[in-house]
Amino acid sequence: MSRTVGDPLAHDSIAASDEEGSRYRAGVYEPIDESTLEDAPDGGSYPVRGHGPAFKKGPKVPRVPKLRHILGPSVIALGMGLGSGEFLLWPNLVAVNGYGIWWLFWVGVLTQFLMISEIERWTLATGESTFAGMARLDRVSFWPWFLLAATLISFFWPGWASQSAEFIAQIVAAVGGPRFTWQPLAILFLSFCWFGLAVSTFVYNALERFEIALVAGFFPLLGITLLVVGLAPTDMLDLVVGAVSIGTAPRELLTGDQFPTLLLAVAYAGTGGCLLLAQSLWIRDKGFGMARYQGRIAGIRGKNEHISETGFVFDATDVTALARFRGWMRIAERELLFTFVLLTLLSVVITCLLVTTTLGTNNPGLAGNLTGMLEQESAVIESVGGLWLRVAFVLGGSLVIFSTQLAIIDTVTRITGSIFYERYGRKTTFWDQKRTFLLFLTILVLASMGIIAASWFGGEALAALQPDFLLLIAGPATMTSMFVFTLIVGYMNIRRLPSELTPPRWKRWGMLWAAILWGWFTAEQLSRTVMRIAGVENSTIESLTGHPIRITLYALWLGSLVWFASRLLPRKPRTG
Repeated sequence: MSRTVGDPLAHDSIAASDEEGSRYRAGVYEPIDESTLEDAPDGGSYPVRGHGPAFKKGPKVPRVPKLRHILGPSVIALGMGLGSGEFLLWPNLVAVNGYGIWWLFWVGVLTQFLMISEIERWTLATGESTFAGMARLDRVSFWPWFLLAATLISFFWPGWASQSAEFIAQIVAAVGGPRFTWQPLAILFLSFCWFGLAVSTFVYNALERFEIALVAGFFPLLGITLLVVGLAPTDMLDLVVGAVSIGTAPRELLTGDQFPTLLLAVAYAGTGGCLLLAQSLWIRDKGFGMARYQGRIAGIRGKNEHISETGFVFDATDVTALARFRGWMRIAERELLFTFVLLTLLSVVITCLLVTTTLGTNNPGLAGNLTGMLEQESAVIESVGGLWLRVAFVLGGSLVIFSTQLAIIDTVTRITGSIFYERYGRKTTFWDQKRTFLLFLTILVLASMGIIAASWFGGEALAALQPDFLLLIAGPATMTSMFVFTLIVGYMNIRRLPSELTPPRWKRWGMLWAAILWGWFTAEQLSRTVMRIAGVENSTIESLTGHPIRITLYALWLGSLVWFASRLLPRKPRTG
């Protein structure tokens, strides 16, 4: 059906021009005098205010740019995933179990895709971060503070810097140099992270460019390595069969050293934990949707922009505004699909084919041994392609893992600093944005350095603090936080947004699936932890038998699913 001039759904009333759209590459911020705007009604065709300040109505929903103008936010999520799950965890699981478990990876990636797109929804509709929306759910802003703590607990472990340093040590030894301990180099890497983030003007833009350059260089390196080593057609066939073998998995996957690896690998089927919530902050910094009016987070050396204490909303029954919002949702989902999902899947296809081509499958001795796996894999690469290829492969892996550590430190600083500043700091005269971000950046880096120093000088008592352990230890808190925020984000988007802006039914079912998948891992991990503390035999812990502790925690998980489904699935959910 053609549109006529003046039609509120005409293409030029919805789509941004190339000139306007190109501005989003650097980020768009349009200051607005809030005193000239009326307070929005509470509920109805506007979001529910809850316990926060009244939303402001009036600014128009910006026109929707083309995909090429907004590529970027998901590259950071991709870069964080490349340095952990894609390069280490999933190849390790496949080297031990074969491709029969590969379906778990793409299911995990698609689950993250769905949840990240729902994390974006609140920001596109209101301009507020997801954390600001969560703060409206109760008087004390419990959930933002809870997630601040969960983020720090999950990510102050310096597993990525440690792994990167260990792989550099492998390179030096491979070329005939001395085999040195990884700790001093890991501390140096963390110092680089602190300095790089402390001197950036707009941290997001610098990090985005760095991740794009790294991804552009790493993919060709992996492809060249696979071609030199030689791709086995049988591995390709096994991968395809494994992709459709949904529901099959060896029992050993849930026992011994494999379960911690599986737990973190599922969490990092892409990025992981509270880091997913940072997508809301990234698209706010880019000015997507109603975030155009919110203000961006400056670096510690940058010039602070005013970040509104409330959101900017529109009448969801307005035809043009609603069409633009839905256009923003579609374009944000496409950016996430092409940049995050497809490239993540491609990366794991290559890394898993590479590990099985070099080491084969059915390697139980490699379970949880990430460092040993890479050392053996790189030795085979050297025997086929020469020392230069081994050095290039391990160095590329080390750089991508270092980039993961850099992105994690920035993202954790961004999440914790934003929550602290918005919930407390802006009410004081001392805690401005710069001091807040410098505080959390310094706390995170010093805590990580302290753990590395403890592993270096702590003797036998702290000998377990090695790179593999420091990476895998993040699994329980990471998975638990994913389950918790799935319930919160789903509730917010269904119960606090007007019905016109809520997710379609297939996405509601998808969020319920995320709560099932991540909730089961959470319940099982917590069960194992509590049983170990209680002195239960390891055979009982790993056998999935109906121990009272496991039954209790599973009952709590199932009860939360019933509650979540009752609020997620009604055709016309109540607001408020």
